Amino acid sequence: MTHTEDRKIADAAHRPRVMIVDDDADMRALLRDVLERDGFLVREHATGIGLMPALESWRPDAIVLDNVMAGTTGLDLLSPIRRRHPTTPVVLVTAFGGSETEATARRLGATHYLDKPFRVGRLVAMLRSALAHARHEDRRRPE
Repeated sequence: MTHTEDRKIADAAHRPRVMIVDDDADMRALLRDVLERDGFLVREHATGIGLMPALESWRPDAIVLDNVMAGTTGLDLLSPIRRRHPTTPVVLVTAFGGSETEATARRLGATHYLDKPFRVGRLVAMLRSALAHARHEDRRRPE
């Protein structure tokens, strides 16, 4: 293995991993491009169907979850995500929300909530803040 390959592997190991779950391919592409440019490793999932096995095999550091998707909603997925990944930050995004949806999302375990349209810089800031908080909490837990 070359020095460059070693460096790429080391860099990837330190980059936060984010799973984008959204049935809108254009939205996934936009978020992927922005997040990758900001130093995140990104994987995408187009629906909630099969999401749990995908989360198990890749283990993201954070999840960006659309609420309204074909076949299921982000709200429906929050409880199963929380059961299996209780400390993974989840940002629920939706174009069809409001204060009631936000309250439900937070009750079900969403770390953050964003109404579409939103500034992608705001999402990046939310993810960085949530990941920093999660790292801080992990260091506080007794071994």
